[in-house]
Amino acid sequence: MLKTLASLNEINQAKEDLDQLKKDYPDLYDQLLHVVSLTRQLQIKYGFMGSLLMEEEIAPYKPEYVKESILSLYQSEVKKLTSHKDVAVIKDTMKRHRKVGDPKLFLLVLGAKPEMLKGSTIFK
Repeated sequence: MLKTLASLNEINQAKEDLDQLKKDYPDLYDQLLHVVSLTRQLQIKYGFMGSLLMEEEIAPYKPEYVKESILSLYQSEVKKLTSHKDVAVIKDTMKRHRKVGDPKLFLLVLGAKPEMLKGSTIFK
């Protein structure tokens, strides 16, 4: 699956919104950063994390080679994030920046520069 490429302006706007989220909801942002970092460390597709957060179909992104016990642990960490009282702020941000896409949004959370993400083609 190939995503439409977001413009640099759209990526910059997403970064600004994530920076605002970090400022206004530091504990929520820290929890998001934790889950995004865990996703990267476990080499799970960002689309899987996004689908779990947004309560969407996970089948296209479900990891094939991750042990069920590890996957269960991962899903419990995502569940902690989705149980946060302000999780709607993250969901709204993700909806607003759907064109940017979950992978690029989550890479911004990890500290990627918008210029590095412009034009990148990310699958799933």
